[in-house]
Amino acid sequence: MRTQAVKYSADSMQKFKQGVEDLITQLKGSDASAGKLKADPVSRTQFGGGGAAWSEAQSAYTAYDEVLGKLVQLSGLLNDCLEGLGIAVVASKNGFEEMDDDIKRKMIQIHQRTYDAKQKADKEAGRSEVGSEGSTGVEGDSSLK
Repeated sequence: MRTQAVKYSADSMQKFKQGVEDLITQLKGSDASAGKLKADPVSRTQFGGGGAAWSEAQSAYTAYDEVLGKLVQLSGLLNDCLEGLGIAVVASKNGFEEMDDDIKRKMIQIHQRTYDAKQKADKEAGRSEVGSEGSTGVEGDSSLK
């Protein structure tokens, strides 16, 4: 690998970080933000068949509710990913050790939420974590301590 390829450039990193911050702002202001997704949920009765008399309506509502939950989780994970990327840009200059403790904790929390979401998705999909790359949590990952 050439030295130039790994050389830190403050200007390019600042532009990249600003781009990431702009994406976070756009996400939080859009209809895809976790808060807006949860703000106006559809109730079971809006699917018809009052009193659970229509089982198809119940199935449609259950599917809607599950998809909405996954979209809210995805929005939160996307925000975490972008925020973690911004923190990593700053850490690339001075190193993780030089960061404030509250920023370190925030990065560790982002890592843990992402790891937990991956574990949950793997379990729901029936995937085994044995032999999967990057399958250790914060407890086993000394790089974030």
